[in-house]
Amino acid sequence: VAGGVNVVGPFRTDKYNDDNGHGTHVAGIVAALNNTIGVVGVAPNAELYAVKAFNRKAIGFDSDIIDGIDWSINNTTYGRMDVINMSFGGSDNPSLHAAIQAAYNAGIVMVAAAGNNGTTDGKIVYPAKYSETIAVSATNINDGLASFSSYGPEVDLAAPGQGINSTWNDGYYRVANGTSMATPHVVGTVALVLADPYLKCDTDLNGSCSPDEVKIRLEATAERLPALTSDQQGSGLVDAENAVNLATQ
Repeated sequence: VAGGVNVVGPFRTDKYNDDNGHGTHVAGIVAALNNTIGVVGVAPNAELYAVKAFNRKAIGFDSDIIDGIDWSINNTTYGRMDVINMSFGGSDNPSLHAAIQAAYNAGIVMVAAAGNNGTTDGKIVYPAKYSETIAVSATNINDGLASFSSYGPEVDLAAPGQGINSTWNDGYYRVANGTSMATPHVVGTVALVLADPYLKCDTDLNGSCSPDEVKIRLEATAERLPALTSDQQGSGLVDAENAVNLATQ
């Protein structure tokens, strides 16, 4: 973790340690170190920045999330973030949407969990439902749709989300399920693509590929799962190797 901020409540602080565990699990999927223990993240050399917008009970307010997005755009200590992992869900909020649009216009890729409503109504949650994000559903070990995963026409990609082993905030490892776990698989792939020194973009925005171009690259290189519909997988299962190879070409 290269840095971060705690925006919970009225005062910002640099004490951003994870006191819940969910964020640490997500972070490990993105970038757990390639060492001799535990698991290896999708992009183990990526720099992580902890933007703590939820309390120890995993309860958060849109106002804090907006502050976290604004920090990701405007902070001067670390430089603008390249990609934001949004493993959370809620309802539509114009203010939150405006913050997401600002990050999108700044060239930040945002990847969001489709939601875990598969056992109820299956509906996609916000912010995944916003067009500015990459919405991710969850697959199981058999490349089927995880029973809990939300689905719908807003889904852009699918990624593994059931039985995922990753880091926990107690220093050990834990298996967890959810579209929250699927989302960082895509975030790590985005990091690999953007880190490619030979990456060439048709649309350059603030020194990097635009969010739309990154989404197109990931969709064009995804693996189509024959057992799933477009509403369940979008363009298919994210494929990091194919995405990086296309970026290089």
